[in-house]
Formats: sequence, structure tokens, C-alpha cells
Amino acid sequence: MPEKENKSTNELELELAFLRFECGRYNLDGRDILNRYTDAELSRIYNGAGPDSWKPIARQILTELMKLFKPEILLHDVQFEESDGTRETFELVTELWKRNCRKIFDSEYPLCTWKMLKRSYRIERSYWWGVMQAGNLAISGSAAFSAWSEAKKRKEATEKV
Repeated sequence: MPEKENKSTNELELELAFLRFECGRYNLDGRDILNRYTDAELSRIYNGAGPDSWKPIARQILTELMKLFKPEILLHDVQFEESDGTRETFELVTELWKRNCRKIFDSEYPLCTWKMLKRSYRIERSYWWGVMQAGNLAISGSAAFSAWSEAKKRKEATEKV
């Protein structure tokens, strides 16, 4: 995560423990993948939103812009860590992202609520809807599949060493 540079190991592990909790609170699909890792291991894997090729500051900004969806971002990073490079698994991971982001969105910004009478709520809800839709597009395109394939190659290269 880009914030690694600014956070101590304890702060990062505390954030990861909170994100684990949030994955359960939102009942995110695929969250069992986290059970295979300690928070210390996750601190090595979790690097926030955006491709690995981006500069850390760009990832930090994007992660902050998408902070509502951080629990899914954590899951997504772990799924990429375990990439098998196949289109089929990539499509599954993409569908999980979309479903989980929608769960988070619906939980935090439901449509059927008295809050809809407040203009500020409608504006916030619209913002997060737009962020969710943009994220869905970004993680499902050809560049994202290339990153998925590269993740598999990186994993194989480190396993050989």
C-alpha cells in the first residue's frame, strides 16, 4: 500500500485487522481468502488501489478517493497475489469485485431511506456510485487482465528464486 511509507508496521497491521473486520461486517464474498494470511503477510501484499506500475503517490491518492471500498481493495490485492493468470479466474475475481463493491455501497448508501430527503446524502451517494462504476470499469478491462497475467508471472519468478 502506498501509505506503507508513512505508516508504521503496527499502524498498517491495525488497519488490516480493521479491514478484515469490515469484510465480515459487509459479508463480502471471497473473504475466506484472508484466513490464509497473517496481518504481517497482508501488510506485504496490500498496496491499495491502482496498478503496481503506478507511482506510490498516485496509488495513495486513488486509494483515498476509493476509501469506502478499501475492504474490497484488500481482497482484490490478495486475489492478485494468488493469480493463476487465467481469463476464467480473472472474470470470477472481477465479478466478486463488482458484487462486493455493491454490497458496501448498498450498506452505506441505501436508496430507501429518509436520508434521501437530504441533498448532502444524495450528493455523497452519487459520488460513491460514480466511484464504484469507475472502479468496475477499471478492474475489468484489458489492462487489468494484463496486470492479472503479470501478477502470475511475478509469482512464478519469485518462486524460482
